[in-house]
Amino acid sequence: MFRSYYTYALVQLLLFASVYVVYFRATDIGILEPQAMESLKERAPADRLVVFVKEGLRANTFFEDYCNNLPLLRQLFHKQGLVGICHPAEAPTDSKFSSYLALFAGFYEDAASVAHNWLLNPAPFDSIFNRSAYSYAWTTAHMKQRFPDIDLPTVLSPEVTPGVRKNCNEMEESVIRAVELFLLSESQELQEHRGLFFFVHLMLGEDASGAPATCENLKFTDRSVWKMYNRFEDCFPDQRTAYLLTSDFGLPHSCGGPNKSNSLVEAPFFLWGSGVNHLTTIRGRSFVVNAQKMRLPLHVLSPIQLTTLMSALLGQAPPANNRGELPRGLLRTSKRYEAHAMYTNALQLLAQARHLRKRHRSGLFSRIMPAHWLNTKLMDSFVKSSHVLKQQQRFRSLLEFTSNFMPVIVKCIDYFMDYYRYVLVVAASSALLGWVYCLRCHLERPGQSSDSDEISEGFSDCLWGSTIISRAVTLFLVALMYLQRVPSLVQAVFLLPALVWVLALKTLKRSGNMVTICGLLLPLVLALICLGGFFRRYIMALGYLSFACYSTRSAFRVRGPQFYLWMLLLLGLAYISVLPESIGCSERYILLISIPLTFVRPLAFGVCPNGMPWMINGAILLAAFVHVAVAPAPWMMVLASWAYFFHIAYLQRRSVQIIELVIFNLSTLYTLTCTSYETLVIQMLAMELKLGLQLRQRSTDIHCIKPRPTAMYILVYSLYSIFVSGSIPALVVDFPRILNETCFGYTIWTGGLVMALKLLLPWFLMLCILGDAYKDVWSQERQIFAWLMFMCSTMSVGLLLCVVNHGSGRKIVSSVAALAVVQVFPFLWLQLWRLANSKVGNKWISQLSNAPPLVKQNLNLSA
Repeated sequence: MFRSYYTYALVQLLLFASVYVVYFRATDIGILEPQAMESLKERAPADRLVVFVKEGLRANTFFEDYCNNLPLLRQLFHKQGLVGICHPAEAPTDSKFSSYLALFAGFYEDAASVAHNWLLNPAPFDSIFNRSAYSYAWTTAHMKQRFPDIDLPTVLSPEVTPGVRKNCNEMEESVIRAVELFLLSESQELQEHRGLFFFVHLMLGEDASGAPATCENLKFTDRSVWKMYNRFEDCFPDQRTAYLLTSDFGLPHSCGGPNKSNSLVEAPFFLWGSGVNHLTTIRGRSFVVNAQKMRLPLHVLSPIQLTTLMSALLGQAPPANNRGELPRGLLRTSKRYEAHAMYTNALQLLAQARHLRKRHRSGLFSRIMPAHWLNTKLMDSFVKSSHVLKQQQRFRSLLEFTSNFMPVIVKCIDYFMDYYRYVLVVAASSALLGWVYCLRCHLERPGQSSDSDEISEGFSDCLWGSTIISRAVTLFLVALMYLQRVPSLVQAVFLLPALVWVLALKTLKRSGNMVTICGLLLPLVLALICLGGFFRRYIMALGYLSFACYSTRSAFRVRGPQFYLWMLLLLGLAYISVLPESIGCSERYILLISIPLTFVRPLAFGVCPNGMPWMINGAILLAAFVHVAVAPAPWMMVLASWAYFFHIAYLQRRSVQIIELVIFNLSTLYTLTCTSYETLVIQMLAMELKLGLQLRQRSTDIHCIKPRPTAMYILVYSLYSIFVSGSIPALVVDFPRILNETCFGYTIWTGGLVMALKLLLPWFLMLCILGDAYKDVWSQERQIFAWLMFMCSTMSVGLLLCVVNHGSGRKIVSSVAALAVVQVFPFLWLQLWRLANSKVGNKWISQLSNAPPLVKQNLNLSA
């Protein structure tokens, strides 16, 4: 074994850091030069564009009840404009500005960009505000900060008075007043200007923060947009204004199923005014527009396609980082203008593809490295052919040629954006496999010293040759990557497998009594089952049920009341995993039932704590019951909960009835972090473990346990304490949202500590029970740690391949958190183990072992 735990921690840190490089390395293209717009004889379809963005507006609300929520705007549906659904081609992140970046800049913000912008200053990008001749916006301070190129932003305060926020209707009324005031003072000066862009941000108020817009609120929005539309038409009577009403796209939730998730991210749009076509022929999807069942075509676009549409309406080039493709047939203009706009869009995409190709094809060995089939020669051929079609004025052919070629360019961009992704995944996985083998070399057979066996001379020569070859391969890779100009972070991940495998070979030289393959079989199977638990809770439940029965198999021969109680707890815990998750859910009435049961549980098992713990725990549980029932003074419950926590943390434990007192105190403390029935589940799990260990000892008459089964007990029961009533997404994403509903409350300083208590208290409880059952287990720390590292690293290989870097924040955070929990679990266990040893193993166990047998019997040391 390594002499220091810090060596294990350093290697684990390097392996976990490689995940950031593999999945979250910044992939932005950078600022490119926008395409120059060729001057045409005809004017742009519109001189000005007004964009209304209503926060929280969903497509199902927009089209509900034959569009009766929009009685005024519905009058325009029959005469002009296009109505449709705006659905992102990629699952959106939970970033607040992802919708606006897609709408105004033309690209989706991925997780790497979100992480980069959060850690560092946001990267600059081009947007439609840059491309327009002059831009105006009525929005929030955050939007102004994220889009600094708005020429005249008007920041609207969300507060009526300090500390009192406006509701939705009040927010919209303030926007209307600000727009009307601007038009009264500035509209005359803007009559002859072209390329004007107006952004009207209809923000949510305090009464609907983060929630979808309701029908009543949508009717008020209908009147607001209608009023501003008429005001713009009065101030600019030349009929050269185009309008767009849309929304930010929502965030999918896993609890609603795929259909529900789609409806949450779909945003409606209504585009009308100057330069916008009005199509009535239904060739695909449609919607019912009134009670007479009149149908109109329903257009389905992505947000980044709206960016190109807005640019084409104003006669401007798309933003330089735009990834959207201009849809055909939606502009009311000549074929020449539409073909020219499509060609400009294709050139802008082609510039990005050229830039990325040049970045990855500048090394010495670029010609023999893999690349996308769209090479520079084909790109030049496309430009030349398009130029010929334009000179021949074959605009219909040019329109079709460019629209068909743009998807190929987008695929080329995607290819080079993820150029190193798959090779990096292979490198990181190889490094993890090497680390697993290195840990396997540290696992020693019981009863033998580390140098009891000597490796053969032939095997030693083979290891020496393997070391030479690995170092030569490492030097070759360093030279190759330097000449190929591979980014430094990518080079580090490519070299990580060589480093880890050299370390494994060195360990193998010093390992003469490694555990056999048969000895590794059960831990490997158990690790794979635990890995499946991260994706399906019932897999972990089956593994838990099988392991508990296998570990206590000798008790099936000698059955009694205690055995049947243990079986009842075991089957009940396995069944609970089939029920919906309770972690992250607020179920007040179930919690009200759980609190009294926590108090009476020790009595049900024949345990009578002395007066002081009984009074203190009873008082805090009574306060929690009153708080959950009526919440008369939440701040008092918060103070009482933290006071109880510090009381437990620094309590001088004097009772020899220690394990029952530990279970009672920790169960009470855990109840204060709960919002549903999970406190009962953890107490059931603790009692099942305690009864199972007692049955195993009585049926085998063996009072010692080896490091391997100890590590398996710790891993299975620790992970099942999460999966029996929840999951990693529920723990790290859903539970923080309802922290304010726990007895501890929520503040920015204590939220992390409450989450840590939620995770670690069950683990600590299981360790105390295990240490109480087997007194000799405290001397096996390093061997148990080695087995835990081996099983957790085996699980990490699978979790590495399942990390998600796109989609909702719930998916991204959950996939990374799952890997982080497994990677850090042995070190968290080590700290909890030493804490349990200092409080249970050293003092309390010595008291129990020195107590006379009659005293032990009278003190009810076993439940």
